[in-house]
Amino acid sequence: MASELRVNTLKDASGNNSVATSTVAQGSAKAWVNLNMASGDGVINDSFNCSIQTDHGTGRFTLSITSSMVNSDYAVTASAMDPTEASTGGNRTADGTPVNTSAMYIRAAAYDNTANDVPAAAGVAHGDLA
Repeated sequence: MASELRVNTLKDASGNNSVATSTVAQGSAKAWVNLNMASGDGVINDSFNCSIQTDHGTGRFTLSITSSMVNSDYAVTASAMDPTEASTGGNRTADGTPVNTSAMYIRAAAYDNTANDVPAAAGVAHGDLA
């Protein structure tokens, strides 16, 4: 039998540092992925509410969001790294954009803006679930 806990505010163990539960729910990532682009068609190292939908070629992937967002106005943040590239410390540029309510696009590139399959790319979606 399932149970339910209804509260308006959360506090730490000492009774301080309160936060409204609505802030926790709305501020949490609704989908995220850690992706190895350099392994053929891409391999998800770890994820929440995401799976690979389409490999668009070097450094470009669309990811399915399993539980859809309420609209396509959510925010996507992306990062990318290639630890084998010593001259730049491994950092790469990355961007992410909403595609629709059930997919986000992640792109990784070298500093000259050349698309780049990297072993460590990540994308995070923030917004409201449908």
